[in-house]
Amino acid sequence: MSNPVSSSCRNCGAPLNGPFCSKCGQRDIDYHQSIRAVFRDFLDSFLAFDGKVIQTLWLLLSRPGELTLRFLQGQQIRFLSPIRFYVSVSLVFFLVLHFARPPAALVVFKEDSQAGQHESASSHQESVGDQQLDAKLIGKYGSLEGFASHLMVEFVERLQWMILLCVPIYAGLLKLIYLRHARPYLAHLVFAFHLHSAFFVCALVQTLLGLVSKVPHLEWVNWAVGLVSLWLVVYLFLAQRKVYGQSWGATALKCLALYCGYAVVLLIAVTVTGTLAFYLTTAV
Repeated sequence: MSNPVSSSCRNCGAPLNGPFCSKCGQRDIDYHQSIRAVFRDFLDSFLAFDGKVIQTLWLLLSRPGELTLRFLQGQQIRFLSPIRFYVSVSLVFFLVLHFARPPAALVVFKEDSQAGQHESASSHQESVGDQQLDAKLIGKYGSLEGFASHLMVEFVERLQWMILLCVPIYAGLLKLIYLRHARPYLAHLVFAFHLHSAFFVCALVQTLLGLVSKVPHLEWVNWAVGLVSLWLVVYLFLAQRKVYGQSWGATALKCLALYCGYAVVLLIAVTVTGTLAFYLTTAV
């Protein structure tokens, strides 16, 4: 809630012609007001943010590529910034993934590891180095299952930031593929953040559908997971054609080249993340 009697900015002292300072951008809020007035101001800001989230998410999913075009045309105040929206969606996804990860996966990991050790023991004696590593892991985490759990958590935590680093590389591939276009790298980066946001929204929906499918008599929900994957493939193609405006054939060829190249990037990223997570987990 703005203070109606204030005529100058409380931060820089510049004259005020509205609720925001034209010099430093600070909003004119008097925190010496009653709690009710401050709460109303917070509620107004929250509802405005919530409206932006809904509007951004709806346009992103309902009209592939349209959000990028509007943002690049200057319609930015109505939508969340691409990187802010991406970070928000990706954090929600990895948070849900953290709690949705089934404990059975860790048991399988442990059993497979033990099976591999037994088979190895039947053919040759386990090396001293492997024995020392197992002893260190058991001493640090209590069991190999505890090690597997910490390794998975470490991997997921590192992966979300590694994918964030991959987004500029994706934009670089777009710049390379559409080299004849006069668009700057920043325009490709905006599109890259929007596409990755759409991916994480789909991944979040698939994760939630996977949880629902575990409920008795709701196993049929599994088919929707595959349907979301199919929709994502179509979405990526339509969004790329919408933003760059090329023919169906040219867009299909460039999509194929783009995602073949990006698959290599993601494979390297996952390998580096897994290696780093293993090193950090096994380090003393």
